[in-house]
Amino acid sequence: MLNETEIELLKMLKGKGWVKEEDIPWPVDKKRRTAYFLSTKGLVEFKEEKEVVERESPQLQELKEVLSRLDQIQELKEIPPYLIGLLKELGAIKIEKGKIVEKRKVEIPEEFIKRKKLYQTEEKKKYYYKILPEGERMLEKVGTGTPYLGSKNFKGPFRRPYLDWEHLATRRIGRKHIISQWKEKVRKIFLEMGFEEMEGDYVQLSFWNFDMLFQPQDHPSRELADTFYLPKKGELDVPPEVVKRVKEIHEKYWKYEWDEEEAKKLVLRTHTTVLSALTLYKRKTGKFFSVGKVFRNEAIDYKHLAEFHQIEGIVSYPGLNFRHLLHTLKEFYRRLGYPDIRFRPSYFPYTEPSVEIEAYYEPRNEWVEVGGAGVFRKQVSEMLGAPYPVLAFGLALERPIMLMHPEVKDIRKLYQHTYSTLF
Repeated sequence: MLNETEIELLKMLKGKGWVKEEDIPWPVDKKRRTAYFLSTKGLVEFKEEKEVVERESPQLQELKEVLSRLDQIQELKEIPPYLIGLLKELGAIKIEKGKIVEKRKVEIPEEFIKRKKLYQTEEKKKYYYKILPEGERMLEKVGTGTPYLGSKNFKGPFRRPYLDWEHLATRRIGRKHIISQWKEKVRKIFLEMGFEEMEGDYVQLSFWNFDMLFQPQDHPSRELADTFYLPKKGELDVPPEVVKRVKEIHEKYWKYEWDEEEAKKLVLRTHTTVLSALTLYKRKTGKFFSVGKVFRNEAIDYKHLAEFHQIEGIVSYPGLNFRHLLHTLKEFYRRLGYPDIRFRPSYFPYTEPSVEIEAYYEPRNEWVEVGGAGVFRKQVSEMLGAPYPVLAFGLALERPIMLMHPEVKDIRKLYQHTYSTLF
């Protein structure tokens, strides 16, 4: 069963071996979706290659900035707490009884940078497509006039099977979808823990989705390959001084020229952290959560979807620290039914320190990532005007469902009507 778009892509790939994605003159979303559906029919194969790019992390930039003005620093409180240990290890400062007693200029060795992981590693993906022998044979059938889906004289043999409405009408109706059941369960837990619910639109400005969260405008995840962009732009709905503050912080730490027009682009939100940014900008303190859809332009497989749900939360009060975050996450997962989880250090542009949360998935004998969390970087808090530490987390919804229901070995099954109603 083929449509005209699939046939057109097969013709582009015919007799060419591996074809680079950029050589196909279509929008990224169109060619990836078409190639994916052709691959499920055994007509096309696609592969990805990863290119690793290294750049200075914000920690390294701040460390260099502190070293450049070390002569003017008199007290420890003038140094970000997480840099003090690095400065001592470099021999730049000596501390006795909580006071700086010695300072000296030092260079940061390359070996030290690598050992402390002060380079930010990013992966850029390149995709390639190739027609398979069965795809060649299918094109021959189309070429000889064999009807295909979309043609005026289409009758078979590739006719799409229609639903048996009489049979479906006899099925039990009124049962809540498994996703809806779990959304209500998560909502109930957070409300019991004293959180308020956040809501917001699917379409958001890049300014809130990326820039306000300290994600540079040249970050790979902002490319068409990872984000669904809309053709129109919006208007920045904040005072000029806030825009100026965001511009200055981005240019100071990321070392590039920030573009206001880039921040006006409209996107389908890639995470619900955008709701946290909007809420924190207005409310400053409190405990907030949301359970909503997010959209990522990525390959679909047994544990990845292009449209899925994210559980989001922030807590902002005086005196909070990283331990409060880990305790909050453990308590949430305990109430959800996962008393045994683990954390591992990670990197996110808008939090430091950061962790990934993993839960054990027995059917595949592996630990599955179910979310990420951290403390908002000072740059994010400064841009949002948040006066206190902000604990933030973004958690998966579909993956915990798979863990609780071992019979679901493919996340896509959750969205098949005849399967999801069996729960």
